[in-house]
This record gives sequence, C-alpha cells and structure tokens, in this order.
Amino acid sequence: MISFEARAHRRALRVCALLTMAGLTACVAPPSYRNRPVAAGAPSTFVLAHAAIVEEPRHATRHLDEAKTIVYAQTQGGNLTAGLVFGALGALANMGMVDSQTGLDAARMKGKLKLEPRQLFLDAAIRQGLELADVDGAVRTGATPYLFISKSPNGRLLAAAAVQLEQGSGADRWSGLYMHQMPSTYSLDDLARPSEDLQRKLAAEAAQGFGELAAFVAREEAGRKDASAKAPPEREFVFSTELLGGAEHSMPARLIASSQELVWCRTFEGVFTLRRSSMKIRTRGI
Repeated sequence: MISFEARAHRRALRVCALLTMAGLTACVAPPSYRNRPVAAGAPSTFVLAHAAIVEEPRHATRHLDEAKTIVYAQTQGGNLTAGLVFGALGALANMGMVDSQTGLDAARMKGKLKLEPRQLFLDAAIRQGLELADVDGAVRTGATPYLFISKSPNGRLLAAAAVQLEQGSGADRWSGLYMHQMPSTYSLDDLARPSEDLQRKLAAEAAQGFGELAAFVAREEAGRKDASAKAPPEREFVFSTELLGGAEHSMPARLIASSQELVWCRTFEGVFTLRRSSMKIRTRGI
C-alpha cells in the first residue's frame, strides 16, 4: 500500500507545478512542510522586500499595479483536455490560451484598485509588535506583501492577503508564502469598474487579512521557542480550494487550527488560511 506521505508528495509535485505557473513558488527540491526557522536567542527582524518570485513576470500571471503589489493569476481559459488528447503540443497550446486569457482579464483591471498592500502589512506588523528595520541585511527576514487575486473555476474572482517571507542565504536560505483568503468574491466586471464602496470593502478585508498574517507571525515569534515541544502534532489531510485551481488540484497539508469558517493549514509552500466555503476537504474530521 502506498503511504500517505508518498501520495502527498506526488500531489505536492503536481500542485507545485500549478503554483509555479501562477508565480507563487519555485520548486527546485523535494517538498517539505514549511516551518519558519525562529531563533531561540532573539526575535526576527523584518524588512519590506521585493521578492523576485512575486515581482518577476510569470505564465498566467499579471500585475495589476505599477508597484507590482497586486497579482492576478488563473488556470482557466484553455481547454483542460488539450494536453491529454494532443500530448505535449496540446499542453503548450492550452498554456498559451490560459496566458492569453489572463492578459485580457488583467488589461480590464489594470490600475483600477487603489489599496496599498505594503502599507497595510506594515501597519499590521507595527500593531503586532514585530521588530522592523528600514534596510535589508544578512540577518533580516524579507517580507514582500501583496494582494493575490485568483479566478476560480466558476469564473468568480477570489482575493487573499499574502506575504512572501525570505530569510538566510545559501544552504540556509528559507522562503515561505503566508496567505489569508478574504471573505468576499467578485466578478471581473466588479474589479474592472470598482465602485468607491467596493474599494473600501476590499481595502478593509485586505487590512484584516494582513492583520491575521502579522498576528500569526507574531505568535510564531513568541510561542514556538516555548510551546513547540508541548504542541500536539499537526494532523495531515488533503484538500483542494477554488483559490488555487479548484477541485482538480488537490494538495496535502497539516492542520494548524480551524473554525466553522476558516481552516489554518501548513503546506509545502507555506501557511494558508482558507475559507471552508471554497474548499473541498478529502479527509474526515477536519
């Protein structure tokens, strides 16, 4: 019988390819669950950064603002069976169609959203008491905040507050994505012609999302040194979410916490807070 871990790694490699296409990660090594290293001697120092994985152009991904802090991605727009029927050439054609549709969508939304993700995360980090610095350095943890917008399989647009964290260098380099899915969904027309009320609502939900992420990082700073040995093991499960490709893209995770509305989980890419309403959980009791 194939073990859960072996199946999880196979799923992770498929999802890793999806997230790489969406510009969320770069898979160069066997996957492992992301646990951010926290030194026992002193708190981490964070600095606002510009992670290449967020800001460089990628397939089926577009930036919706000049500052490259609002990222739009999708897996829709092409024929999902093309790769199966026509092989490699069909898959390449499908990728081209998806990328083309992404560009068309992004052109309608470009420059329309007024929120500032970097400032929202900075404000949240200050409120949580995270130690911040003005310049980068060898011992700094770089934080690249952005708003992630994804087209779900049903055509609705989902949004999430996201922070790419990077620290260390060489063999000690670590990076992880922290993402909090926001409650509202939108149509393409909504974000192509956003009203003032929508702008305020989106900014408020993003601020709350960045607040949740900053609070989680603060708990890591304060709690892991003392509580990691006492904490119960994180339970493994498998899920898919409309935020990251829908039902066709299942992935393994470890449960951190859950409520009636949200599931906090640790994946091979980082830490995600996801809405149950957009998830399909394939493991009982989560």
